[in-house]
Amino acid sequence: MMIQGVRADTGGREGKWVGLIIVFILSFATVAIPFHQAESHVKAVLDHQILVTDVEQENLAMLSELRLAHEEIRDLRMDSDGVWPSVMSLKDEWVAPFVEDQSWKRKGSHTWLLDKRGYYFSTPSEYATPSEHSTPTDHGSADSFILNANSVSPEVWIFFGGVATQPASFDQHTLESTGWKMVVNESEIEQHHENDAH
Repeated sequence: MMIQGVRADTGGREGKWVGLIIVFILSFATVAIPFHQAESHVKAVLDHQILVTDVEQENLAMLSELRLAHEEIRDLRMDSDGVWPSVMSLKDEWVAPFVEDQSWKRKGSHTWLLDKRGYYFSTPSEYATPSEHSTPTDHGSADSFILNANSVSPEVWIFFGGVATQPASFDQHTLESTGWKMVVNESEIEQHHENDAH
């Protein structure tokens, strides 16, 4: 009878190769990843602009409603032969933020005015607290807003001091000089830089 010793195949050799390959991949990734980081292409905003990501939480809901209302307003204008829809007709159509419901109260009970040139201007209730003060009242926290419905994409201006008086003119220079800030996305910064250069 012949006795032969057989070594157990525990997979030690293969395990060493797999471990070595894993170490190689991790080493390569550690060295290579810093060179493949995405560059940030965000340009600095102009003095009269504010990034939507920098707007206080209290105003984000109003901004999103104004962006949606912009499309509704432009559609209603096309349906009515170029006449801007009045604030009352926007209330009747249940277009937020013009509807006076509980959400309207939470956002500051805004009074909306339509300038015949297509600018919708809002002032919060005098009892509302501006967003820079962090303790809102029963009337909500609020700032003043301007929606320029003339532009193809929504152009929203915000006044961070609470109740603002209606500007005599809605041109960019007047709004800048009276403390209004245009809310922009990162994708819109480049476009506004080019427009200001011309």
